[in-house]
Amino acid sequence: MKHISSLLLALLTGLAFTLMSWTTFAASATPFYKTFVDPTGQLELADILSNRYANRFIPAPDTPLTLPGDGAVLWVELSLEQARNKLLSLSNPAIAQLAVYRLSAQTAIPLYEAGTNGAQDDRLLPYSGFALPLTDLPSERATLLIRLQSDYPLVTRLSVTDARSAAVQHDLQQSLQGILIGLLLALCLHGTLQGLLGRDPYHLLFATVSLILAISNLDNLSWAASNTLTLHGHLAQVLFLCAYPLLALLMLSRLPAKQFQSQRRFIIGLSVAATALLAIAASFPAQFQLISDMLRIGVPMLGLGLALYLRLQSTPFNIPFCIGHLLLLSNALVDHYLNGLPSIAYLADMLLWGALVSYSWSLYRRLQGKLNARARVRQEMATAHAEQRTKAEFLARISHEIRTPMNGVLGMSELLLDTALSAKQRDYVQTIHGSGNDLLNLINEILDVSRLESGQLVLEKVQFDLHALVNDCLDIYRSRAEGQNIELIGFVHPDVARTMQGDPTRLRQILMNLLANALQYTDEGEVVLVVGLDRKNAKQQLRFAIQDTGSGMPQQARDNLIHSNLSTTRLLEQADSDGYLPLVIARQLVAMMQGQLGIKYGSEQGTTIWFTLPAANLDNSIAADTSGRCLQDRNVLIVDDNATCRKVLQQQTAAWGMRTQCAASGREALAILRTQANLGSPFEILLLDQSMPGMSGVELASRIKDDPVLSNDLLIIMLTGINQVPSRVIARNAGIRRILSKPVAGYTLRTTLVDEWTQLRNGTAEEVAESVIPPAPMPNPGEFRVLVAEDNAISTKVIQGMLAKLKVGVNSVDNGRRALEAVQQEQFDLVFMDCEMPEMDGFTAAEEIRAWESKNGSQPVPIIALTAHILPEHRERARKAGMNGHMAKPVELSQLREQVQHWRAQKASRNISLS
Repeated sequence: MKHISSLLLALLTGLAFTLMSWTTFAASATPFYKTFVDPTGQLELADILSNRYANRFIPAPDTPLTLPGDGAVLWVELSLEQARNKLLSLSNPAIAQLAVYRLSAQTAIPLYEAGTNGAQDDRLLPYSGFALPLTDLPSERATLLIRLQSDYPLVTRLSVTDARSAAVQHDLQQSLQGILIGLLLALCLHGTLQGLLGRDPYHLLFATVSLILAISNLDNLSWAASNTLTLHGHLAQVLFLCAYPLLALLMLSRLPAKQFQSQRRFIIGLSVAATALLAIAASFPAQFQLISDMLRIGVPMLGLGLALYLRLQSTPFNIPFCIGHLLLLSNALVDHYLNGLPSIAYLADMLLWGALVSYSWSLYRRLQGKLNARARVRQEMATAHAEQRTKAEFLARISHEIRTPMNGVLGMSELLLDTALSAKQRDYVQTIHGSGNDLLNLINEILDVSRLESGQLVLEKVQFDLHALVNDCLDIYRSRAEGQNIELIGFVHPDVARTMQGDPTRLRQILMNLLANALQYTDEGEVVLVVGLDRKNAKQQLRFAIQDTGSGMPQQARDNLIHSNLSTTRLLEQADSDGYLPLVIARQLVAMMQGQLGIKYGSEQGTTIWFTLPAANLDNSIAADTSGRCLQDRNVLIVDDNATCRKVLQQQTAAWGMRTQCAASGREALAILRTQANLGSPFEILLLDQSMPGMSGVELASRIKDDPVLSNDLLIIMLTGINQVPSRVIARNAGIRRILSKPVAGYTLRTTLVDEWTQLRNGTAEEVAESVIPPAPMPNPGEFRVLVAEDNAISTKVIQGMLAKLKVGVNSVDNGRRALEAVQQEQFDLVFMDCEMPEMDGFTAAEEIRAWESKNGSQPVPIIALTAHILPEHRERARKAGMNGHMAKPVELSQLREQVQHWRAQKASRNISLS
């Protein structure tokens, strides 16, 4: 409010100057004059002095002079009783032609000639209008004849004052005009600073208005009027009116864009119309007065009407803005009806400046409200973010505390499953293990949601094998699908590149959540995962679709998932209310990857959940596989009772250049095989399913082997579920060369066909083997030594038991300091280091071990972090501490096997290089 107080103080100072000017003007005498109008403008000075026209002068009232315009001439006869040391002044600077004569004995002596259409007399005093000193008159009494001509109608005030009084009045007038211009420039500076600092365009617009008005008022300063002739007269008046279209645009500050679109367009249209009128006024001076009155009265009236409309719309009443409109309207009325009186002119200027102060006050209040609202929003966001981070840290801590005992539960149950158990005992242990994994997945989902809410989840960007990722997701749910008697099918279009850049972990999470949802709502039938390219848009996209034949989610759940606006700060609440936490996570992850997710539901076709991801970073160049040329132009027969499986296999083999036919049963396959053999174009490869009605895959293979018409060189590959695999002896006797578990990835099937076809043609007789290669025998425990640093006895027991199954020698310690001492005293091939231990944590122990190795020149021992934390920052901290890898609890046997095999291979390669 300090700047408002300063502006009001300056306003009061200006009013004081106005009152002083009024007193000075009231003391001056009013001259007596008579006027005559020459409508043609053709009368010469001699004509006016003749008796014919001399008697036509009539006394004029004490009002401003009105010039008719259109070439007409106004003659003024002025009688002065005391003419010496007087000053004759005309207030309007836009008079085109001005001539002053002194009458003496029926003759006219020229005194001055001036006007905007001619050269200025050097004897004129610097004045906003015309000031003519009467100092060279020969006597006290004098009669002056004044000729005034203008191209358009205008009004001017004629006054004769004492030279000394005129000087005093002129100084006061100049002081007041200087103050007004200075205040206008102060408003301009205020608007500029507020607009730039507050990023408010309306303050900048207000600053432009103030600057325009300040420049136009320079015409009222003597030094400016004499040195800037281009801003003199009509041009200054046009420049003054230029502020009114911008003042109309200031009304947009009272109309929020979202609520008053049509009203804002109306205001902008009126501003454009006002600009057009202004151009007309500048081009046609005769219409200037009319257009000036329209703009100066119309703009504030429009503002008052807008205030009334907003009041009717229950919008808070803006008092400063309304006061500004009233003052602006008063300025126009005073200037129009009381023009000519100097004091009134100053009052009009003060009313104008008061209007600008009111506008500035209104804009300042509006800006402060916006800044306060932004500050509140920032504070609320900061508070919400802090709450989310606190919640995320709390959930991460809870996750850590739960994972430690879960490591014992899952680890021991996994070890127990490898012992001799009865069927009922095995079922109980599998239930315990499955429930533990479900609990672990739920913890991970809640933790992901909290990280999504707090904005801590960051996507990675690495290269990965998309085809392998899809196949891994299908492998995970293969047993569950077979248990539900559901055919699980996967198909990656051949045009989709293998290598992709992105976050494979999160993409895997999305696919697994959607596959789990499809299996949940499917009792029987099939679930198909299809990956292809979407070329509908200009940018190429990957399209994933999971289609099932089940009943699908309820309609309300589908609508809530797709159409509701999920808040990133209330994901857990909204997911809990709908009961679809995995799908909510999948949708948010797809959105983070700049993709889209949708659901297509059909009562007969089932439900299809699809999502698209940008494929700009895909390596679309699929390298030619030279080893697959042997499959081109090979005749292949696909036998499967499931139509979708046949379609997928047919598209895959056709993409490899193979000639494909399909059969839905064993009997149909036998008929097709015999027909092609009789035509001299026998099939070379047979892909068959094991579980088919009427005739199984093994039975079909046996019938083919015993059929004399069919060739024994037929390559037979069986595709079957893991629970329907025939024995090795039966498969070998039936002529089956390879058994692959469904769903089979395209690249796996292709590699298998290439290998088996090459071996068959080379005459290599190999026994039929399953797709799983038996593991190589493990070396002696003494050959590979592992140190386990873990303070939790149960976790230590679990890890020791798993490593014992892997035939690995194990030593264990319970804190980081003892781990450091063990590494310094003995040689280990691998260290599993818990990150949170008493006395010395795992991070510090790893740093100490690396420092000791560097100091002594020892071979760095691989250190793998063991932690119940799964957040990326913990992995980064482990990397900075010098650790080689990271394993999240609960530890799985497969993870340990991968780590041991990897570092054993690294050790073997080092030994070979040294030897």
